[in-house]
This record gives sequence, structure tokens and C-alpha cells, in this order.
Amino acid sequence: MNHKEIQLFMSSYLDGEIRDSEELMVLKHLDVCSECRQFVKNAREIREEIRTLGEVDLPYAFSTHLLRSIERHDEQVKEWLGIEPLARNTFFVLAIVVLVIFMVTNSIGTSSGFAGDQLLSGYSTDSVTTRMLLHEDHLSKSDLLYAVMTK
Repeated sequence: MNHKEIQLFMSSYLDGEIRDSEELMVLKHLDVCSECRQFVKNAREIREEIRTLGEVDLPYAFSTHLLRSIERHDEQVKEWLGIEPLARNTFFVLAIVVLVIFMVTNSIGTSSGFAGDQLLSGYSTDSVTTRMLLHEDHLSKSDLLYAVMTK
């Protein structure tokens, strides 16, 4: 296991809630990694300091305020969970509408600005460009330039 994977086991190791095989891997890692040894040392010192602090008197009605805060948070989460499916479904419906509109406008075959599309579809026009492209076997650069300019 690498350094980052071992760090995932550190909390369990410090709490004494680690499997024997995982503890063996952590101990082997601690033998070679001074950074992790320092981390374990600091964590143990912090835990010991917390134990020596003794009990703390909480303000009056602390638990009531805490429970109300948790309930408010849960209500906000529930409100969002109620809105989320609606928002997702609305987005999905709008995406389908846009896709249908796109498909319908493409299937109608709106006129294209390209004379070649009109020629291929059999649409006849009276423009100079179309006449030149239909009646000339070989076009010079000047013919093409003139056709483009008149278009």
C-alpha cells in the first residue's frame, strides 16, 4: 500500500478499531515513514489533552438549540429534494422540445443560401450563379468570381 492508502487507516488505528492485517501494514509503514509517525504522535497527544480537560458545562438549552438547527437543516434538504426532480424533469422536457423543434425545422427544408443545394434538390432559380453553373462545362476563375459577386 502507498502512503495515501495507509493514511486512510490512521483513524481506525488510533482508535484501536483496525483489523490485525491492516494494523500490521500500518505498523510496517510507520517504521519507514517519519511523517506518519509524527502524525500518530501528535494525534495521541491531542487525544490525551482532550481527556485531561474534564467536563464542559454547556449553556442552558444547548441541546434544544442544536436539535432545532438540525431540524431546520433537514427541512431545507427536504425542500431541495422536492424541487430537484421537478427541475431535472423540466430540463429534460425543454431539451426534448428543443430537439423536436430542431428536427422539424430541418425536415421542412428551409431554403439554403448555397446554390449547389438548390441545384441538387431540383429547385430552379433565375440567378446568374445558377445559370452559370448549369450551362458551363468548365468555369474559369473569373466566371466563378463573377457568379459569387452577383450572388
